Amino acid sequence: MVVATFGTLSLVLSGITLATKSPLHARDDACAALATVLPQDVALPSTTAFTQSSSYWSQQQLETQPQCFVTPKSTKDVSTIMEVLTKGNFPFTVKGGGHIPFAGGSSIENGVTIDMVHLNDIKVSSDQQTVSIGPGNRWINVTETLDPLGLSVVGGRDMNVGVSGLLLGGGISYFSGQYGWACDNVRRYEVVLASGRVVYASPSENKDLYWALRGGGGLNFGIVTRFEIVAFKQGKIWENALSFPGSSNATVINAFQNLTARGFPADKAASGFVGINYHGSTGGYSTDVGLLHATVPSTGEGLPAVFRPFQRIPSATANSTVTADVSTFLKNFATPYGRRWTWGNVVVSASFSNKFLAEILSLYETRNVGLFKTQGEDDITPTALFQPIPLNVLEAMQKNGGNAMGLKPSNGPLVLISFPMSWANPQNDDLAYGATRKLIADVEEKAKKYKVYTPFVYLNYADAKQEVQKGYGKENYERLQKIARKYDPQGKLARLWKGYFKLDR
Repeated sequence: MVVATFGTLSLVLSGITLATKSPLHARDDACAALATVLPQDVALPSTTAFTQSSSYWSQQQLETQPQCFVTPKSTKDVSTIMEVLTKGNFPFTVKGGGHIPFAGGSSIENGVTIDMVHLNDIKVSSDQQTVSIGPGNRWINVTETLDPLGLSVVGGRDMNVGVSGLLLGGGISYFSGQYGWACDNVRRYEVVLASGRVVYASPSENKDLYWALRGGGGLNFGIVTRFEIVAFKQGKIWENALSFPGSSNATVINAFQNLTARGFPADKAASGFVGINYHGSTGGYSTDVGLLHATVPSTGEGLPAVFRPFQRIPSATANSTVTADVSTFLKNFATPYGRRWTWGNVVVSASFSNKFLAEILSLYETRNVGLFKTQGEDDITPTALFQPIPLNVLEAMQKNGGNAMGLKPSNGPLVLISFPMSWANPQNDDLAYGATRKLIADVEEKAKKYKVYTPFVYLNYADAKQEVQKGYGKENYERLQKIARKYDPQGKLARLWKGYFKLDR
């Protein structure tokens, strides 16, 4: 039996049974209870440890402060924390990399944030076929471990992105053309359930949970404390970066459509994206292209054949190539901390017409004009980002029983169109959210009009108001609900784990 004093509250713990002698707000009770069982791992405001845990990519998350952080150092600690929180009915959230854009994604007010920062092991198996990764890692930790070994995994493309968020939401990668999305390459999960029980999910253990965690998000199922991921031999990768005037966007995106439909399935080592970016310094747009290849072309070839059509597009204002290890690219593509962010995405058939493209780009530019007129002293920076979901990726999603996202080869090829936007002034939060949500709704309406719409929404680029899992299809949504009820029959996580993209009970 352990007795601890926390302010004016005394707690007596026998196992994890709590008895309070004087009432406090539930948030205080939670921090007190956790301090009793993990006294060195609970950080209160105005302490150095609290400040260290208050590291978030977006300002909205940074401003959402918990009553305390708790920083487990082992799976056993996570189990203890989960028992305390669910038995006490205390609200909480979980922070991995802290890279979600919106407030409350992995932050909480009047509750507890479980910061997984110390669960940061990275272990390569003796046969170099598997890498075991703790959820407290960001992807740069992983690549800097694997690059010297000539290995890689299907992982993130930005150094600051957390391991767990990317894997549980899908995970677009430089290597997706060859292996699928990141979630399709997890061999095994270690999971702490709402009860505190530790289970494993793989193709041979708790197969239903294994299916659900691949794209279904984690908030209804449990806290993942270890990911075991497929590893493969990988040297340096290659990129061709091009910029064109904004007026060339239709020509460039047409070439990108053809690349998605034909080029990527023919050359699975290839990947790429197109961004239509606004530049406040000039008041104009650029069309920026990133073309990447998992193998470096020989000197004689110069560049992979699949990318040559882009060299024939006139008026390029920049055209450069880079060969480097994976970590270098993660650093080059990193988006900075300290800004306010919103996202949102629509997925459409890659067969969309020039008329559809012209109309959605007009919607995008009109939205931006309205923002710039009313932003005041701010620098709103919008982007329209086009990324491929080609047939080779859709086919790779079917392995190991398929994932929870519901995409099939018969759905594709597809193009993911997202609308990331950053700004600095918190007074523009509602303006930015509202304008982006209207843009998403308008683009969806156009997609339906031109018969290129798909209900699928990519979780990792979703707006907080998008109903992600419902876009996976009725059958998959109901299957996810059934699995959630199996592993959390009391619905504790649905009620207590605060965050987004959760299932209805």
